[in-house]
Amino acid sequence: MSADDFITLCHLIVCEGLSREEDGEEFSPELRSEGQPLRLFDHQAIGGRFGALEEWCEDRGLPFTRTCAGYPGGWRAERVVFTGRGPVEDYPADNDGNVVATSETVKAHEHISTLRAWFAAAEFKIPPLVITSEDVTSPRDISRASAGREESGGGGGEHRSQLQKGPAT
Repeated sequence: MSADDFITLCHLIVCEGLSREEDGEEFSPELRSEGQPLRLFDHQAIGGRFGALEEWCEDRGLPFTRTCAGYPGGWRAERVVFTGRGPVEDYPADNDGNVVATSETVKAHEHISTLRAWFAAAEFKIPPLVITSEDVTSPRDISRASAGREESGGGGGEHRSQLQKGPAT
C-alpha cells in the first residue's frame, strides 16, 4: 500500500473509532506492527459493519476479514471475507467467530471435499500490511475528533466486531 493510501486508511479507521485490541485504546498509526496484518476491534459497531472503510478496501483490492457476534433481534453472527479479488463472501458463525455449516450449507455441497474447501475459504489468512514507501507523512496527528464520525459503524450496545486488513495482492 502506498504511504498516501496508508494515511487515508488511518483516517477511515479513526473515523470508525476502532482499536488494535479488544476493549483497547483507539487506533493510532504508530502502533502498527511491522510485518503483521492490521487487526482492529470495535465492540459497538452496529451490525458489525464498517461501510466506508470496507468499501474503500474493496475499491483498492485490500483484503480483509470481519467477524461479528450476533445481536438478538438485530443480526446473526458472521464472518465476512474479502480476498482482494472477487465478491465479499459471508459465512455463518458462532458468537466466538467460528464458521459454522448450517444444514443448507451441507446440502449445497455434494462432496466432503467441497465442504472442506468452503471452510478453508472462510478461514482466509490476511497477509501483512506493507507500506511501499518510507515517506509516510505524520499520520500521528489523526485523531477521532479531527477525523469526524462520517460513515462510522459506532453505536450503542454490547456486541463486538473485528476487522483485519492486509495489502492488496
